[in-house]
Amino acid sequence: MNIIINNGITIKTKCFSGGEQHIQLHNLPRNIAENLKVQARIQSSNDLMDLLLLQNALDNHYSKKVFFDLEIPYLPYARQDRVCAEGQAFSLQLMAQLLKMLNLNKLSVWDCHSSVGLDLTGAHNIDATEIIKQSPALIAELTKQNTVLICPDKGAVTRCQKIVDAFSMMPMVQCEKIRNPTTGKISHTKVNASDLTDKTAIITDDICDGGYTFIKIAEQLKKLNARRIVLYVTHGIFSKGLSVFDNLIDEIYTTNSFTQQTHNKLTVINTGELS
Repeated sequence: MNIIINNGITIKTKCFSGGEQHIQLHNLPRNIAENLKVQARIQSSNDLMDLLLLQNALDNHYSKKVFFDLEIPYLPYARQDRVCAEGQAFSLQLMAQLLKMLNLNKLSVWDCHSSVGLDLTGAHNIDATEIIKQSPALIAELTKQNTVLICPDKGAVTRCQKIVDAFSMMPMVQCEKIRNPTTGKISHTKVNASDLTDKTAIITDDICDGGYTFIKIAEQLKKLNARRIVLYVTHGIFSKGLSVFDNLIDEIYTTNSFTQQTHNKLTVINTGELS
């Protein structure tokens, strides 16, 4: 179940053999609460359809428009925040249009990939510092005297600076990254530091998909004599698994925005509603 709703309402979903989604609500109260809250982990087209069907089921049951607060930990298509090459779709724009079909009092997302997603959806962004505060273990890592934050590219500078300021860290180390806009593949990475001897280097970003960027950065951090390498990403997709970080990254932190497998290097920050 990827949708959680308060007020005691329960949801049962199924997919018919023709591919159509179906939703059934149970324990519906006589009067719908004004503070209705929904949290939806949308990680497939079916999950998005379930959310739209939820709105329709509520409206039909109560014979009126039902408004609610919606929290989407990982905003789908947030990385497709522009048209990079001729013939491509503006996927995030379409996602925003679909979300606007819902009757929302408030939309919240966790650590959105870019401001474009917030502008298009009107969502409130729960930034990385608020999420990190849910993890005493990660706070302890960040506040050690020999810890330095590693910013993976120029697009992450503002996000990383907020973390540095929030936890009174030493100045961050910035990296460079060049990506092919058509293929999406990274052709170059560089860590702008000369020596990190005895330092704990914490690489942080909003999303880890296959992990190539962090592998290349970790390889360079090793050459710069970093004593320990930690990775924190808010949204751990980990499409290539965690074994790709073997012998490079000592510990990994992420949230429960995606379902995670147990791994001896992985710490999951189990957050509830953050909005």
